[in-house]
Amino acid sequence: MPDHRGFHKPFVRPAVVDDVVYLSTCLRQADLDEIKANCGLDPKDALMVGFECSSQCYTGVYNNNPFIIFGATPTTEGVGACWALGSDDLLKARREFLRQSEYWIDKLHEEYPLLFNYVDARNTVHIRWLKWLNFKFINLHKEFGEGRLPFYEFVRITNHV
Repeated sequence: MPDHRGFHKPFVRPAVVDDVVYLSTCLRQADLDEIKANCGLDPKDALMVGFECSSQCYTGVYNNNPFIIFGATPTTEGVGACWALGSDDLLKARREFLRQSEYWIDKLHEEYPLLFNYVDARNTVHIRWLKWLNFKFINLHKEFGEGRLPFYEFVRITNHV
């Protein structure tokens, strides 16, 4: 339902390949920088790896366009590497998306009691979001990934068993 300005509220749905294609052309600069520093892949390839390897993968949609894709990939029993990449529309949809974020992290936790990953120390939007979701930052890797840049290691363990 459109709000008073004619915009539709953001919502989350299962991701599809078209979301990968769309978002690969409009990722936030901080997310592009993080991909380059972490693995050096082009944006479409990085998104496709996340999409294909995730046991759970979701897309946030705002005004009929994907603005974020996120998920979790299995690493070991009960442990998932959670990830998220988004466009600048993430900032436009942030209030409603923040309200829904806890639900979606809990959804990932249903399969993975322990969620973790690494975030580029320059990606302040993602760092604030992770802190808001009660992820704990457990280590600073001063020379991480392809770019040998600082990345924070973060983790969240569910208390529902």
